[in-house]
Amino acid sequence: MLVTRRAVPARRSVRSSVRRLLASRRRRDRGVVAVTTAILLTVLVGCCGAVVDVGRWYLTQQQAQRAADAAASGGVVSLPGDPTAAYATAAALASSNGFPSAGGTTVTSQAVGPGGNRLSVTVRTSVNNFFLPLFGIGRTNIATTATADYVKPVQMGSPCNEFGNDPSGSAVRSSNCNATGQFWANIGSPAGTKVSGDAFTDNSCSSSTSDGCPGNVNTDFNSSGYYFTLTLTKPVTDLRVEAFDPAFVAVGDTCTLNGINANNDTKASPPASGTIYASGSSNPACTGDVSFNGVPVTTQYTLRQATSTTVALDPSTYAPMANCSTTFPGYNGDLSGIQDPAWGNGDKVKSAVRAEFRQWVPLCQPLGTTPAGTYYLQVQTSGVGADNAGGHNRFSLRAYSGTDTSAQDGISISVSQRMAIYANIPASKTTFYLARVPAASAGRTLSIALFDIGDSTGPGVVSILDPTGGSPKGCTGTGPVSGKLPSCAVTSSSSFNGRWERISVPIPATYTCDDTDPLACWYRLSYDYGTGNQPSDTTSWTASVGGSPVRLIQ
Repeated sequence: MLVTRRAVPARRSVRSSVRRLLASRRRRDRGVVAVTTAILLTVLVGCCGAVVDVGRWYLTQQQAQRAADAAASGGVVSLPGDPTAAYATAAALASSNGFPSAGGTTVTSQAVGPGGNRLSVTVRTSVNNFFLPLFGIGRTNIATTATADYVKPVQMGSPCNEFGNDPSGSAVRSSNCNATGQFWANIGSPAGTKVSGDAFTDNSCSSSTSDGCPGNVNTDFNSSGYYFTLTLTKPVTDLRVEAFDPAFVAVGDTCTLNGINANNDTKASPPASGTIYASGSSNPACTGDVSFNGVPVTTQYTLRQATSTTVALDPSTYAPMANCSTTFPGYNGDLSGIQDPAWGNGDKVKSAVRAEFRQWVPLCQPLGTTPAGTYYLQVQTSGVGADNAGGHNRFSLRAYSGTDTSAQDGISISVSQRMAIYANIPASKTTFYLARVPAASAGRTLSIALFDIGDSTGPGVVSILDPTGGSPKGCTGTGPVSGKLPSCAVTSSSSFNGRWERISVPIPATYTCDDTDPLACWYRLSYDYGTGNQPSDTTSWTASVGGSPVRLIQ
């Protein structure tokens, strides 16, 4: 049988070749894809690892920043007076926020800015990486910094180591005690009437006669009295704290009552110098203690210091210093024989009056060296004597070193935010240190409140002056005088009796001053009583700078 073979078409042969070629290429591509995938997976894993590590960097940086912010904000309140406390507080707050200064983490603090009133805190730490060691990056360093400044409660009344008049012209006065104003510190009493001028320690009031008396309750009353701030910028050896005429001795606003007479000077043994016991307000020693109801006022003075439980700038948490609390009973009786050696025999109160009346009297003398820092002298009448006592006690304060005269310029006594004063020395015009406004207050508002201003035999003009002596711009008033105050001044009248006059003073955004100079940065109050007028003015003042006292500036 003849078998005939059919020829294979040429195109089938071509297709087979193509299929073989494609199959071979696919096999090669699969190998390339596998290699490429392996490489890309390695890169992807590295990128994912980097994302994880970078995320941990960011998280740690944010946590460190929060710790630095908390540390700076908490520590700055101790500046500039106590940088050691500021640094310790900052370290403790950083630690409580997860960043103790140990094990590769450091927390460093530094007082910066004008006068050292800003605190800069830097937190440095490191992060162990999980994936980046594959690329040779085992650890990453993190550093964050926060800087805070603090506008302290406004310092009022005095830039120096004395508060109030000093009839003796003291040789222990610091060099910055110039133009401190002619006034006495004033403290009222529970039964004293608010309309008499002390808004904070006179507790008797009527809504018909005084602001802040709803239901005849004095909403401004504070049973703690007044806290005077004693600031030591450096340690002081043999610190002495004294008051002039610390006890209440009723002589009347202008010192004409209860037999006060210059003849007492000649009866002294030894005779008193000058005419310290003369009657009348022209006597520079006339403090003008006045009784409202015949019951003498008892006054207590207590110097307080910081302890481990102290809350910064909260004087109620400061502990009394040893042997630094003195109570002075008041006296309302005849003074005609005060310097007779036989006067007061057998009477403890009279004997004390002889030793204290119109004299500088020690309140506290700590042993050794008193550390730098802030101390508070509390003066109170509520709860320390008869609560039915009604009257005003007027006095002055001073602090100095008994052995180192160079220390006086590092000591200051002032009040924070609120005070009551009494002016009775005849003068046509006097200027008071009202409020110290630091440079960090630029762009804020100084809020001033004046209670019961203007008790005099005639009208007077009260003006606010900026640290350059000029009139601030943009002042507004609320109270007996409301609206714009073009010269930042008001004219006093009977309408001010028992009333608050509130004055808002814009602090320019360009405001600056030298925080290191104790005489700089002071806004002042000028009182022009008018020629021939006799002031007998008890008045209460407050001052504060608006806005949060602590702010982060970096």
